[in-house]
Order: sequence, then structure tokens, then C-alpha cells
Amino acid sequence: MKSITLKKLFLLHSWVGIITAVLLFIIAFSGALAVLSRPELKIWANPELQSSQHVASVQVNRLVNEYHKQVPNEFGENIHVFMPSGHNFYLLTLVFESHHGDENYSEEVARVFQFHPDTLALVNTYYGPSKDFYANKKTDAPSYIGEFHADLHLGRPIGLILTGFLGLTLLVSAITGLFIHRKLIKELFTFRRDKGLNIAISDGHKVMGIWGSVFNIVIGFSGAFLGLATVILLPAAAFVSFGGDQNKLIETFTAIPETVISHTKQPTQLDTILENAHSRYPKAVIIDATIMANNDANAQVYLRLLGGEAVASQLLHYRGNGEFVKSMSSFGDISGISIKVIELVFPMHFGNFAGIFIKLLWVLLGFCTALLPVSGMMMWLAKRTRGINASLSEVAYARWNRFIIGSCGGLVLASFVLFPLQIILNHNVIGAAQNSYFGPVFFYTWLGWLLIGLLPVDYKTYFKQTLLLCGLALSAVLPLNVLLSHSNIINLNSGLVAIVDASFMFVGAMCIGYALKIKASTKAYIEAKTA
Repeated sequence: MKSITLKKLFLLHSWVGIITAVLLFIIAFSGALAVLSRPELKIWANPELQSSQHVASVQVNRLVNEYHKQVPNEFGENIHVFMPSGHNFYLLTLVFESHHGDENYSEEVARVFQFHPDTLALVNTYYGPSKDFYANKKTDAPSYIGEFHADLHLGRPIGLILTGFLGLTLLVSAITGLFIHRKLIKELFTFRRDKGLNIAISDGHKVMGIWGSVFNIVIGFSGAFLGLATVILLPAAAFVSFGGDQNKLIETFTAIPETVISHTKQPTQLDTILENAHSRYPKAVIIDATIMANNDANAQVYLRLLGGEAVASQLLHYRGNGEFVKSMSSFGDISGISIKVIELVFPMHFGNFAGIFIKLLWVLLGFCTALLPVSGMMMWLAKRTRGINASLSEVAYARWNRFIIGSCGGLVLASFVLFPLQIILNHNVIGAAQNSYFGPVFFYTWLGWLLIGLLPVDYKTYFKQTLLLCGLALSAVLPLNVLLSHSNIINLNSGLVAIVDASFMFVGAMCIGYALKIKASTKAYIEAKTA
């Protein structure tokens, strides 16, 4: 490749990274945590899920029929059963929906009953617009971080467009990074810790970038698709193929069509259907079931499964009498290689296709991806402080470092604070009332720590304090669980809770240990004072 082309690629790689460095860190770090948000950390965060995530099929069938009798007939046309699997709801949730409203509402309306997974005691009820129920369902710390990764809590379309374009910038950075490094094999194994901080950062940037290049390309592409699909690609596809009619496009790709009701009574064998699905895919988890025309001769049942031998989620179609019809993708029974590729986008992005070890690998690679833009920006800043004609003063360099620590380190601190907060809320606040705490604590912690960076403090001390607070937040999880929770590392009521608590303690201790090794130099102190 010509040197002038390499120079242009280098400039593109550099400026894309510099302009989007902090935002890429935000997306990548929150994404690394989001990989484990469902179901592992969601189970950890909800005591109701910690003993079991399985409800007997016969009990699910009994509850559906029992509460179906308590709602008007039109609410039996569409019934959703959300299992307490840790992927969606933390309670067994029955949603009886009327798409055409009722005497009180002209929009889609729902009657909802939620039950404790163990005792099956009725916990919550709801009656009102369907969209309000889903919008206000209980969240938790892991889910809050996962939703932040999806749209930065900016909502649609702004949040999704922003995260989608950040996926594109990651894709561009990963591809251009491969081209500008000529000595790929050598740089794969070069990391000089004893040659100074700047060289260590440069080597680390290259090692993480090259080793994680395939991962970054996959994550960049899939992230761009997930962010832009519903707000740009969907309208574009509707415009090209359906004259701009998005509803028609959605109907074409909807796997669950409306069922014609025969008004002939016939019991829907939901328990038989659930057991058949378990026997067909014993390693998969049933996320939810949709019953169309319950207890009608034309009843149809659809089960959404995740895990097992299938890489992507799958949809099982049954008739109401228990007869298995077919297995298909969540997009429906549509042939073609493009659908197969689209199916893989979500599992490849979050690593939920081959067990916990792949997910842990995705977490590790995600943290490396988060460090790439930050290390690249630090290299760019350090380069401009060197030489006789340095374009960046030591004072400006200190300010830039405080900005990086405040924005990126502040995000890490704000995320980690949510985990001990979750334990305190579980002990003191019931159900969806917890939702109002996560946002203020998260954003005020982040903003407060960022504003501290405006003060002329030594940036090394600032970084040390950030690590100490992050370590203390994570280290507080285990003792808080011992004091306040039914499941903890002492009584071992839940092995998952014990492992997560121990992991938080380990990472917290590492943060504290590394922070205690950081010593601010006299030169750094003078820089901070003059700043």
C-alpha cells in the first residue's frame, strides 16, 4: 500500500478516535457490563429469582386458566406468559391483552397478574394501557446499565442513532488500525512495561487493538445494526419495498400472525406444550409464551427459547391441542441467507450463544475495547507535549487528563455504585418503586466526579481517588449482602450470588491495591498547582 494512502488512513484512524474517544469508552464499558446483565446479574439483583427460575408447567397452565376466567372475553385473544428466567421479568407474569381496547380505553389495554416464582402468591396486578405497563415495569442495576448501553437513556431516535453511529466509528477504527500497522506479527507480542508509561500505553494500545480486531469489527458492525435498524434501516426498507408503509413491513416479518377465533371451545394444553419444548430442547430456556385464542379450537401457542444448541433465539409454534407445528427464527419462517445473518447479530453482539465462558471472554474483550480509545487519546496528547515545538503545554495536558479521568472514570464509578445501592434498595424498597433511584444516583455520581476534574488537582491523585472509590464500591457488595440479604456467601443459599459477590470483592481489591501503588510526583503536583 502506498505511503500516502497509509498516511490518510492514519489520519482517519486518529481523528475518528480523538473525536469519539470518550463516547466510545462509555459505550464499550457499559456494553461489557451489559453482557452479564441478563440473566446472571439480573438473578443476583432480584432475590425472587435466586432460589429458582423455573415454574412447573402444570402450575403455569392452572394460573392462565384461573385468571383467564376473571377477565372479559376480549382479553383472552392474546395472552403473554413471561417466565421468571432472569431475561425479562423477575416475577411470573401473565399479561391478558386486548388489541382493540375496551370500554375504558381505545388503545391496546392489558390486565396483568404477577406471581412470586417460588410461592406463586399474587404479588402485583395492573389494568391500563399496555405500553404503560411495559414502560414502567421494575428495573434493577444490571438492567439499567444494559439499557444505558443501548441508547444512553436518551430514548428513540436520538439515543439509538448515536449508539449506532458509534458502532460505525468503532468499525472504521478497527479496520483502519489493521492497515496502518505494518508489523502486525511483531506488535502482537510486544509489550514493554519497563520502558516508561507512554511506551507501555502505546504497546498496550497496539496489542489490544490487533488481538481484538476481529471482535471489534463484529461488535462495531452488530452495534451499528442494532442501533440504526429500527430508526433508519426499517423506514428505508419500508420505503423501498412497501411504499413507505412500515406497518406492512412489520406484518410481513411478524412471526405471530393474528388467529381467527372459531368460538368452539377446546382446552389449550399449555402444560403439555411447555413439557414438549423442554424435552425437545432440554438445555434451552423458555423466555415467554404467547397464546392466541386461548381455549378455542383454533388456538395457537408460540414459545420463545434462548440457549441450548441454537446460536440465536428461536420460536416454537404449537397448536392449542399440543401438536408441534414448526421451529423458526424470531423473525418468522422466512428463508434466505440474509435472515440467517440478521439472526446472529444480537447473540454475536452480547456473546450469549455458547455459555458463560464465551460471555466472560466477551466481557474481557469489551473492557479492552473500552481502553482502546482512551489509550489512543492519551498517546495523541503525550505526542503533543514532546519536543521543542510542543503544541500542548503541561498545564493543558493536566487538564485533558483530568477530563479523561472525570468522564471515563466517573462513568465506571457511577456504574459500580449501583451494585451496593441495589442491595440497599432490595432491603428497603419494594418492587418498581426502586426504579426512581437508579437514574439520579448514576448521573449525579458521574456528573459530580466529572466536575471535580475542573479543580486544579493533581491528575494522578485524581486517578488514584477514582480507583479507590471504585474499589470501595465493589468491595462493599459482599458485606452488605451478608448483613441485609437472605442469599450470601456465608449461607450459600445461591451459588450464583456467592460467586458474583466474591468476584466484586476480588475486582474491588485489585482496584484498591493498584490505587495504593500510585504516587503523585513533585512535577505532577506543580503542574496541578499552575493549572
